Amino acid sequence: MDAIIVRCAKCKHAMKFSAEKAGKKARCPKCQTINVVKGSDEDEAQKKEKSTAIEPAPEAAPQAASPAPAPGSDDDAGGAYEVFLDPELEELRKKQAAEEEEAAKKKKKEKKALPTVARKVKAIPDAELWARVRLGLLFLFIGTIIWGACHLLQGSYVALGRIEFPEYAQLVAATMEFRGNDGLPERGRWWDIDELSMYLGMIAGRDILGYAKACLTLAAILYIFHAGFWIAGTIICLPVPRRFGTFGQLVTSLVLAGLNFLAVFTFKILPVLGITGYIMVPYLVPEIVLTEYNIERYVPIHLMWSAAPFWESFISLFLQFAFYLQPTLGAIFIWSVGLCIKEEEIAEGGKGLMQLSLGTFFVFFAFHMLSMCGASGVMVIVLRLFYTLWYFFLILFILQYAMLIMKTRAVLYEKIHPKHELIEGEDEKD
Repeated sequence: MDAIIVRCAKCKHAMKFSAEKAGKKARCPKCQTINVVKGSDEDEAQKKEKSTAIEPAPEAAPQAASPAPAPGSDDDAGGAYEVFLDPELEELRKKQAAEEEEAAKKKKKEKKALPTVARKVKAIPDAELWARVRLGLLFLFIGTIIWGACHLLQGSYVALGRIEFPEYAQLVAATMEFRGNDGLPERGRWWDIDELSMYLGMIAGRDILGYAKACLTLAAILYIFHAGFWIAGTIICLPVPRRFGTFGQLVTSLVLAGLNFLAVFTFKILPVLGITGYIMVPYLVPEIVLTEYNIERYVPIHLMWSAAPFWESFISLFLQFAFYLQPTLGAIFIWSVGLCIKEEEIAEGGKGLMQLSLGTFFVFFAFHMLSMCGASGVMVIVLRLFYTLWYFFLILFILQYAMLIMKTRAVLYEKIHPKHELIEGEDEKD
């Protein structure tokens, strides 16, 4: 059966219909004009009968889609050109879409029910060496905890201390050691004085002088254990894989540990235990500048009691810097370990602690330099503020340093003993 080609009377758009559609009405898909489908012998007559075309409503847009004709109308009988749908195909399409949607839901539900399969990973290279490092970090952690306890003991009597300026003469009299009935000392000499008790009495007050001496003595003894654990931990870590300067950092830490132990043993442990009488005031009792005894003095009190003010202040700063440089190198070592095992969080933590350590020493350096700039009432308040900041940041550094060490040990354990280890020679499967 031949097809009938009809051109729209308005826009000349060609439409193709089967012969059985002859005499029906069809809507042009472009201009929405309704045309009559005529037979092939009536094509010429259609060209002359433009008046038979029904124009669309003027307010309707040319390209707007028209509503479907009502059932039973002529438009429905003619089957509009652009909206004709086969009912059987439409029903089949809906059924197929419903089946696909149901299959997708079932697949998604089954996927959630499946257990998570852990991916097998290889153990970290040089696992035995990293196991030694992990053991060494344990010793460093214990040494850090003891270090924190030493500072808490020393800070306690400073915080609890209650002093008044009139006590100064009484402290000097109480700590003066008379030599029998020899009377006044010779010209140019002075009575022997228990300097440590006097300094601690000026810092803590006479009421808790015994407590202050006990805290300082216990802190000095604990430092021996603190230094021992740090030295032992550094030696145990020496077999670390030599990447990112780890070996050089450990060797430098050992050199600093030896220097720090010698300095603390000579200028802190021996004077506190009463074995030697020499006391480096800026090094052993720097808190003396925070007291009322230091107000309105042309020469600050710690410099007045120093045997060689310039050299004692310079050596004290140098020894304090060497002491703080050791935990700073420890933080740098953890930073390097994080880079070696490719743990960005560990590396960033070590880097941040290194900066915090240097910043803490800078605050202490500012405190020490300001303590030599006179002794007015305002300056003593400023010194107390700087000392408080230094103490706060120091305790914060010690806590974060200890936690980072333990976190590094935990990460190393996971790297050395992975839960789903890939055995050598076994193919890794997804």
